[in-house]
Amino acid sequence: MMDSNLLQRLKDWRKVVGQKEGVALFRVLSNKAIEDIATVKPKTKEDLMLIKGIKEKKFAKYGMSILFMVNEDIKEGVHQEMEEKTNDNKKPFTVSAYLNFLNIKLRTYKARVLGEISSIGISNKCLYFSIKDKEESVLNCFMWKSDYELCGISLEEGMEIIADGFPEIYKPNGRLSFKVSTIELIGEGALKDAYNKLKKKLENEGLFAVERKKIIPDFPQKIGLITSEAGAVIHDFLNNLGKYGYHIKLIDSRVEGQIAIQDLVSAIDYFNKQEIDSLVIIRGGGSMESLQAFNNEVLVRKIAAFNVPVICGVGHDKDVPLACLAADKAVSTATAVAVFLNRSWDKASDDIAIFEKDIVYKYKELLEKTRFYLESLSNQLGERFGVIVNKCDDLKHKLRNASMSIEYTIENTKKTLDSYYQSFFASLKRNLEKDNDILNDIEGRLKVADPARQLQLGYSIVSAGGKIIKSINQVSKGEELDTQISDGRIKSQVKDISNQKG
Repeated sequence: MMDSNLLQRLKDWRKVVGQKEGVALFRVLSNKAIEDIATVKPKTKEDLMLIKGIKEKKFAKYGMSILFMVNEDIKEGVHQEMEEKTNDNKKPFTVSAYLNFLNIKLRTYKARVLGEISSIGISNKCLYFSIKDKEESVLNCFMWKSDYELCGISLEEGMEIIADGFPEIYKPNGRLSFKVSTIELIGEGALKDAYNKLKKKLENEGLFAVERKKIIPDFPQKIGLITSEAGAVIHDFLNNLGKYGYHIKLIDSRVEGQIAIQDLVSAIDYFNKQEIDSLVIIRGGGSMESLQAFNNEVLVRKIAAFNVPVICGVGHDKDVPLACLAADKAVSTATAVAVFLNRSWDKASDDIAIFEKDIVYKYKELLEKTRFYLESLSNQLGERFGVIVNKCDDLKHKLRNASMSIEYTIENTKKTLDSYYQSFFASLKRNLEKDNDILNDIEGRLKVADPARQLQLGYSIVSAGGKIIKSINQVSKGEELDTQISDGRIKSQVKDISNQKG
């Protein structure tokens, strides 16, 4: 049966995680997965891993939080059962219910325990080992193999460690074990030896080689930041970061000791899926013990393989953390990281200031040259304008004289034309009268010679075949003649032809 209260708590938790990581809710856990969790109520990692959608990677990120919520729900049920048992002393616990009650109580006794490894055994999924102290007290420990590998430490018998975890009773056999989440080495010597060994191994792989380091881009804006939100380092970083429009996305992470590894790795995995220009990892200085997480092999490899340049600002003295050696750029303080990020922006700002001064100087120089040129041009124009004015005055006088000359010429020409006009028309009239007399004379002659007048006087015009007959040689006997007289035509036929001379 599904626990509705647990389901709601899981949904609320998923919403907070999604907002913090900037991902869709289904990428944290699907609806089906949280419904199954609210139904099954897994009490251990093995139980939780049976839920579809929960793999090692999901468990590493969210497993403990989910189990804590489930156990809190169980705790309420156990307290209720205990209250019932208190009111009714005759009603006993079941073994399982009592062990659940104890394990919930024991979980609150989280501790860091120092001891020497006395025995060790590793299986496919988990690690069993024991630690003892000088008084020969022994504590049996249990650790998931994924957590062990994340710590980056190879345990050996006789090695002194600090185990971080809480006690738990294994229900199938009732055995008490210390459930370990992280382990760390004790002593500067041991840490130094582990540091040197891992450093040599990674150097031989070329993980710290200069040629594999990515170039930090100029003018970065989108910055992924991993550090502790509660520390002073973040304030040093942000206070020294220039106002160049940076978009900073912070993942709050533990940065102290071995326990910080899981936070740091999860934060790097998150940013590996984000669109950023550069990843910044910062913390203050400290002892080798406090910087253990930054000498972790898993973390160092993730930094070396990160898809954009990584800048590491982890305070150090002589022993540079391996995370810094793997980073594309390493500086010693958070302030130095901010200064490094600002460098291209500061240079551009300085260049702009220089350019601005240069532009102002060039502008003033150009203005001065232009002023001198305009003054020179003005003087030249004044001189030329004076010449033009003089020439205009000259032309004005010449034009006035020419106008007067033209006026006189026109007046004189007008008088000449008037004279020519009168003479022309007088001559034209005489010629016309003379021509009229000639025409009258010609008209009289034409009238005298007019054939029609001759016809009226009794003359006639004889033709044959359309031709006027002027000689007897033009006709023959029997040929028809056409005789035109003043009032008509006469058709006749030639009967006889006689020569006038005969």
